[in-house]
Amino acid sequence: MMRNAKKIVSYMALAAVGTVLLTQAVHMALRWQVNKDIKEDLRISADLMLERATDATQNAINLLNKMAQSSGLSCTDDYRFLYSKAARENAWIDTIGLVDRGGNLVCTDMGQSARQTGLLPIYDGSGKQITLSLSENEGEGAVPSLLVIRHITNGRRLVARVPGELIRIDPVRNDLRRYRYAMLSLSGGANWFILEPREPGGEIIDRTAVSSDLLPFEVQISISDKAVEAISRETRNIVNILGLVIGAISLGLAYYLARHKDTEGDRILKALDNGEIVPFMQPIIDLDTGAITGCEVLARWIRPNGNIVPPNEFIPLAQNYRLTREVTISIMEHTRDDLEAVVPEGKLFKVAFNLFSHQTLDDSIVTDIQDVWRDSKLGYDSLIFEISDRVPIQDMDLAKDVISQIRALGAEIALDDVGSGHSGLYNLTSINVDILKLDKLLVDSLGNGLAGFELVHGLIELAAKLNIGVIAEGVDVEEQVIQLRKMGVSAAQGYLFAPPLPSSSFCELLKVARRKQMEPSEGAKVADVEPVETAAA
Repeated sequence: MMRNAKKIVSYMALAAVGTVLLTQAVHMALRWQVNKDIKEDLRISADLMLERATDATQNAINLLNKMAQSSGLSCTDDYRFLYSKAARENAWIDTIGLVDRGGNLVCTDMGQSARQTGLLPIYDGSGKQITLSLSENEGEGAVPSLLVIRHITNGRRLVARVPGELIRIDPVRNDLRRYRYAMLSLSGGANWFILEPREPGGEIIDRTAVSSDLLPFEVQISISDKAVEAISRETRNIVNILGLVIGAISLGLAYYLARHKDTEGDRILKALDNGEIVPFMQPIIDLDTGAITGCEVLARWIRPNGNIVPPNEFIPLAQNYRLTREVTISIMEHTRDDLEAVVPEGKLFKVAFNLFSHQTLDDSIVTDIQDVWRDSKLGYDSLIFEISDRVPIQDMDLAKDVISQIRALGAEIALDDVGSGHSGLYNLTSINVDILKLDKLLVDSLGNGLAGFELVHGLIELAAKLNIGVIAEGVDVEEQVIQLRKMGVSAAQGYLFAPPLPSSSFCELLKVARRKQMEPSEGAKVADVEPVETAAA
């Protein structure tokens, strides 16, 4: 239940994180789209401002060019009527006047009374035919007018005035105006007009500048990030609400999947939590004395209905779902707790565990051994860790390092299944092995004539030369015991003595064997240990 709860929490946490990330991604996409739209809007707005100023000015220039074709322009009534008619026919111009060489306004379409000294600079003869300038003294807060000036002859100039209020428009869309800053200026830095933001401040996220190819106009528009926040606020709120809805759905779905869609790996974890995967122990017998000197611990899965899941079914599943560490730790903990009650403290009793090949490539097994056995009455020197010869070791250098760490604790390393694997002799020379376990196939070969005998005998002699202990597995008949003892093997396990037993049965067997050893006898023999019959066999 605890592991299932962890799975539910992990699934729901994953759903929550996924929802948050999705919501943030949508916010980022929304902000990117709003920024893109604002940038496009500012460019269009800048083009509109520039187009309006350019059109008005170009209209005034075209009109003055047309009027300049008339000779003898002066301030007579006829010409003033001409000025007035031209001004009325052009929507951009409110006044047309005549300026003398000294820059003084001589007259306008409104009459001689419009005379004004110093309206323009004194004509210097080197100026352009068309010039632009901004009027002065329009009054506080007023927008300057644009003076479009056309030289006629002898320093005299026609002047058309384009009112600034006609040009001063705000083409930026309504929801952006509170945050935009816009400016129309003439070359040289003279500002025609400026549109200030109603809510200044914030970080500038876009600045657009466009200029005319024909006239000395430039438009600049910038906007702050406050605009993005304000424009997208409603949409962001909707996204947040949708995020909460999606999050709630995702959490519910995650809970359902975590609770109801168990994988084989989940079932193994539940079995571990429920104590269904338990240690079975097969005695290791001293062939000289008949005493039980240790045991090999094997994992068995017993379902609540009493059915046993074969190891060849759930062990591969544990490997596939990367749960071998959990299985190993659980089996070691159960074994420690069960044996501490029956093995006297200080008495050397060997307990062998099988390691998966990949565990020799990860030093976490060393930490696990320390965590389980650090304070146990069974010291590290009581432990044997078996490495199967059936599965090749992928990284021998790394395996040697992990094995050396295990041996440094005081535990022993056994090479298991020798005779059934692929490279037993190579592993014997590559790994620091303390014990060689003869596979049942080798033990059975003792009954196959001289060849089997010589093969087993050769391996035993090699182990003796390497100062390696030998344990025979799969001993089923007494004749095998006799032959093994003759060859110097002093430890064995097999159905002749007992099959793998539930830990409770093994502990009872150990108590009975200890009582028999304490009884007076002429001498202990292997026959003194009677074969055990059990339903688990």
